[in-house]
Amino acid sequence: MTQKSVATPSSDPSAKVVVFGLDDNFQPHAAWFPQAQADQARAAAKQLSFNVIAVTNGTAADLVAKLPVGRIHAAGPGVVPTIREALYAKVVANLNPRGEAGLEPGETIVTDLPASWDAIKPGHLVLATESLAYGWYEAIVVDRAGDKLILRMRDDPGYPKFTVPVTAVALLNPTAC
Repeated sequence: MTQKSVATPSSDPSAKVVVFGLDDNFQPHAAWFPQAQADQARAAAKQLSFNVIAVTNGTAADLVAKLPVGRIHAAGPGVVPTIREALYAKVVANLNPRGEAGLEPGETIVTDLPASWDAIKPGHLVLATESLAYGWYEAIVVDRAGDKLILRMRDDPGYPKFTVPVTAVALLNPTAC
């Protein structure tokens, strides 16, 4: 079982910080910022309740190249331009598959998947719904108290945490990932 904590800023000048999230109207936003603007990008992400993640290399760099450059001097959501839903889905799937972005201090992500409800612990990725009217979404387990789980939505850090019974979440297939 491997645990991953919040990525530390890179000293690599080619490293980029990607900010992404959904606004109040569920419009997808994403942009990259140079490492020199990482602190301002993180502050903007926090204010907008968006995710932020550092990208230093690999196949993610090709995806980041398709994103617009962030506008540090813009106001509100204009800091992070809107993008097409298909591109946003690729950002989430490739840059944030386990919910690493938007972690709170001290929060970790467990990279294995629970094989049963009894095995669920903080950091695990599960599928959850607050209401059947809203469908199922990827959620990160923040805490577990007996048979209750406190969850946060993986892709919407601005959404409030919520509590559900452990049997109300769906497990991802550990052999398929």
